[in-house]
Amino acid sequence: MSIFKRGGGRSSDAPGVSGPARIARGGAEVTAGIRAGDVAIIDRTDLDADDAAELVKLKVAAVVNVASSTTGKFPSVGPELLSEAGIPLVDQVGDGVVTRLRSGDLVRVHEGKIFRDGVLVASGIARDGAQVKADYSEASSDFTTRLDTLAVNASEHLRREHAMLLDGVRVPRLSTRLKGRAVVVVSDSFDAAADLKALKRFVLDRDPVMVGAGKGADLILKAGYQPDVVVGSVEGFSSPVLDSARELVVTTASGQIQTPERLEKHQKDVVRFVADGEDADLAILLADANGASVIVHAGAAPTLGDFLGQSPGLVGPAFVVRLRSAAKLVDAKVVGHLTTGRMSVWPILLLVLCAAVAMGVALSLTSTGGDVTGWVTDQFSDLLSWIEGLRS
Repeated sequence: MSIFKRGGGRSSDAPGVSGPARIARGGAEVTAGIRAGDVAIIDRTDLDADDAAELVKLKVAAVVNVASSTTGKFPSVGPELLSEAGIPLVDQVGDGVVTRLRSGDLVRVHEGKIFRDGVLVASGIARDGAQVKADYSEASSDFTTRLDTLAVNASEHLRREHAMLLDGVRVPRLSTRLKGRAVVVVSDSFDAAADLKALKRFVLDRDPVMVGAGKGADLILKAGYQPDVVVGSVEGFSSPVLDSARELVVTTASGQIQTPERLEKHQKDVVRFVADGEDADLAILLADANGASVIVHAGAAPTLGDFLGQSPGLVGPAFVVRLRSAAKLVDAKVVGHLTTGRMSVWPILLLVLCAAVAMGVALSLTSTGGDVTGWVTDQFSDLLSWIEGLRS
């Protein structure tokens, strides 16, 4: 006779928790297709509180995470919520579990192991209550330390470079016009290529100034655009970038340009930016000081944990630059989300049709209807062309 254990999972006399495996595909909602009593197989790094709360609400039998529910970058509340609800959590089982199991397979979860028909198909790290609390405490302590380091480094950087950061001293003026224009800064970090792809409509509509920060210029070329401005060291510029960039800004802490023969070979004049820092930070500062109306950053850290997880010596200056340009700076993911939606044409067509019918009836009742009909036809044709433009 079958019995029910915690979490609503159905089990035989074998130890652990059993239930139908339900795989939440990457990029989908964590609860997509998952029902009460299922063993939810997810792929979520640093499981957050919202996703965990949804799983608890559904009363899943257990949660199996392909990734790590707690990386230590910042305190993850999700595992603690599952633990408090008595839902077993198995971490870091790897991608193989997705290929070995299908949604609907009856599985059993016990001590970090996943069985199907009594055969071990995957294993990971069982996160019990004590382990979850220890992970959270350690991550909280480390997170506090990194915040303290950020504050110290940011203050020191602001004290040392206040003239440049606050008044724009030593920030060069470009021949490329940025004032009043949108600027896209592309850095070769995180998921910059995906960010740039999501900006396609924004680039087509706004014709922004494309600024490559270091290797980010190569991503601009790969996406099919021409970099208007490239910021970084000469060594970081590829030959295709040197050939295609309209304006080169060479960053140098000493004021001297290394390997100037590369520039001579490509017959490029350069603008010197005497400063020390990351290419992306200096590119954002350059765009801000040159009057950009909005600065879209492709390749920005997607989360606070990712931002603080960078080298401690770089986080402080990056924070100060972003604080200075906060009124203009926006993540490419946000812009992509706002500009990729397509306007539905059917409500507009319906309104136009109703208006046309009403106008036609009115004109048919007037003596001047024949004179106006041609003009109306022309205007209607122009309106249809405009609507077609909305769809493209």
